[in-house]
Amino acid sequence: MKKIRFLVLILLLLLTINVKAASSCESKELNRLKELAKKLEYDYDYKLVNDKAVFSINVVNLNEDLRVLIIEDYYAEKYQEFKDNSTHTATIDNFKPGEKVTITVKAFVTNWCSGKTVTTKVIKLPYYNYNYDEEKCKGHEDFKYCKLLVDKELTKEEFDKLFEAYLKKQEVEPTPIVNPEKTDYTIYYIIGGIILALIMIVFIIKYIIKRRNKNKL
Repeated sequence: MKKIRFLVLILLLLLTINVKAASSCESKELNRLKELAKKLEYDYDYKLVNDKAVFSINVVNLNEDLRVLIIEDYYAEKYQEFKDNSTHTATIDNFKPGEKVTITVKAFVTNWCSGKTVTTKVIKLPYYNYNYDEEKCKGHEDFKYCKLLVDKELTKEEFDKLFEAYLKKQEVEPTPIVNPEKTDYTIYYIIGGIILALIMIVFIIKYIIKRRNKNKL
């Protein structure tokens, strides 16, 4: 009787080990999914709605074994899901300027890795600059706040102050003007000097040889 109990115990232990192994996400499969996630590319776009900028985020190279989610409330399992299409690009919109968006990439497979988080990506959206087409920006397109998309939201007063500071800095550190028509002759002078020195050396050597020959006579 004891032998039978022992054999049953061994069988149950082996069955538990096999079930546990079968119900785990294998590292080989997880690594494959991570490699697919590395191929994902992220960008953003915007449109004006009632003179307000609304941003959208695109995920390119999305494989069918992956799903891209934006989890709003983890415990309540509320999320927005990117929809894949034939172009393998997923898009979701209605983001505010300056918003920091965390994108969660999960496995969407028919094994125990399904639903597992593969990677995450944080995207900081820029602000739409309503001052970029100011008349004063013409000729000063290199000023960072004369760009269409900027790193912070500016009022008209803040923009004017930063622009004045930019102009003052330009006056202190003027940009050197390069005249393409002006030729630097320094290299020619150096080459000419070297040639002249070689000619003089040749004449001196000839003179020395000639004097020696004359003395021998």
